[in-house]
Amino acid sequence: AQRLRPQDEPPQGCQPEDRRRPIIINVGGIKYSLPWTTLDEFPLTRLGQLKACTNFDDILNVCDDYDVTCNEFFFDRNPGAFGTILTFLRAGKLRLLREMCALSFQEELLYWGIAEDHLDGCCKRRYLQKIEEFAEMVEREEEDDVLDSEGRDSEGPAEGEGRLGRCMRRLRDMVERPHSGLPGKVFACLSVLFVTVTAVNLSVSTLPSLREEEEQGHCSQMCHNVFIVESVCVGWFSLEFLLRLIQAPSKFAFLRSPLTLIDLVAILPYYITLLVD
Repeated sequence: AQRLRPQDEPPQGCQPEDRRRPIIINVGGIKYSLPWTTLDEFPLTRLGQLKACTNFDDILNVCDDYDVTCNEFFFDRNPGAFGTILTFLRAGKLRLLREMCALSFQEELLYWGIAEDHLDGCCKRRYLQKIEEFAEMVEREEEDDVLDSEGRDSEGPAEGEGRLGRCMRRLRDMVERPHSGLPGKVFACLSVLFVTVTAVNLSVSTLPSLREEEEQGHCSQMCHNVFIVESVCVGWFSLEFLLRLIQAPSKFAFLRSPLTLIDLVAILPYYITLLVD
C-alpha cells in the first residue's frame, strides 16, 4: 500500500470487479493505492466489503462516491485517522495517535468496522481511560443538569416567599453547588483548605514532645497554637454543618444521611473533650 501524490495518475478504465489492478482509496482528498489482497484478512471491515461489490449501488452502500473512470472509491472521513486504519490493514498493528481525540477515534473504528480489541496494549489502556473520563464527565454534567432543574422547580414556591426564599436558594447554591457561581467556588475552596489544615495540625499534634506535655498536664506555646488551630477548624466545620442543615429541604433526611453522621462524629468529640476538660 502506498499514498498517491497529486501528480500520480491512477489507471484509467478499471472496473469494480477487476482485481488485477490496485484499489484506489480517496479519504478526505488524500489518495492511497493498495492491492486487493490487503483486504483478504479483514473481510468484515468496510474496505473488505468492497470486494463483494459487483455494481454501482453496492459500492455506494459502502463508500460515499465512486469514480468509475479510474476505479477510485471516495470516503468523506478524517484522513489522519485513516492512516492508522491503513497501518492496521497492512501490518496488523492498531495504535492510538496522541494528538487524536479518543471519541473521534472510536467513531472512526466503528465506521471502518474495526474492533477496539485490535488496539495494542498500551494504546488500549490509554484509549479506555480517556473514554471512561469522558463518560464520567458526561455523567457529572447530567447530574448538574438534574440539580439545576430541581433548583428551578423549587424556585416557584420560593419566589412567593420573598426575600427568605431567595436567601435560601442562594445559600443552597453556595453550599451544595460549587459550580453555581463565585460564592460556591469560594465556599468549596475554604472547605478543602480547612480539611488540609486539620490534617496537618493532627499530624503535628502527634509529635512525641506534645504527647509528653499532654501526659504531664502541661501546655507549651506550641501546644497552645495547635489547640487554637484546631478550634478554628472545628468552628468552620460547625458553621458548614449548620449552613447545610439550614438549607436542607428535609431536615430529617439530612440528619439521616451517612455524610452527615460522619460530620457529627468528626465534630462532636472536640466539644465533648472541651466540656469534660
